[in-house]
Amino acid sequence: MNKDSYLRELQRKLRKLPDEEVNAALDYYSEYFDEAGEENTQFVIEKLGSSAQVASQILADYAVKGLDADSESAKKGISAIWFIILAILASPIALPLVIAVFALVFSVVIVCAAFIFTFFTTIAALALSGIVSIVAGLSVIGQHWQTSLFFVGSGLIASGIGILLFSPLVSITKSTSLALAKWLKRLFDKVARRRKEAI
Repeated sequence: MNKDSYLRELQRKLRKLPDEEVNAALDYYSEYFDEAGEENTQFVIEKLGSSAQVASQILADYAVKGLDADSESAKKGISAIWFIILAILASPIALPLVIAVFALVFSVVIVCAAFIFTFFTTIAALALSGIVSIVAGLSVIGQHWQTSLFFVGSGLIASGIGILLFSPLVSITKSTSLALAKWLKRLFDKVARRRKEAI
């Protein structure tokens, strides 16, 4: 394999990344080959590892790049999770290990998603039950004002609790997705390191 075919294969494996990231990676590795000289091409390829290994590392690094920035969002964390899963699947590791890692990652993602969905459902149920209680209370105001007052008050309390819990839900979603992305990156690094040691 020569430099051009290595870089073409690397470019193909990085096609999910934005163009500027792909170009930056290709420029970096092209310069790396140029500095080593044409006579050392095979040595550089052996040192770097296969283009699949390099692509997996680039995908994983891109996934967590900027997660510590102030503009953290749940969408960014979820995107990072999917890029790391893509990096794990693109990594040239043994099939049983890929299946085990993918099963672990899948189960952790499902547990986190179930937790967030349960919290969201509870908040939505509180807000909705509060609105229903307010409407029920207003509908009986002419018949029994004490009952009406009770239902309206209960509805306001339930709706208020639901609204107050919405902000923590957003924070928990952000924290969970970002923590999960960082954990997946550490897992990927460990798998990649063991793969290099095995070679």
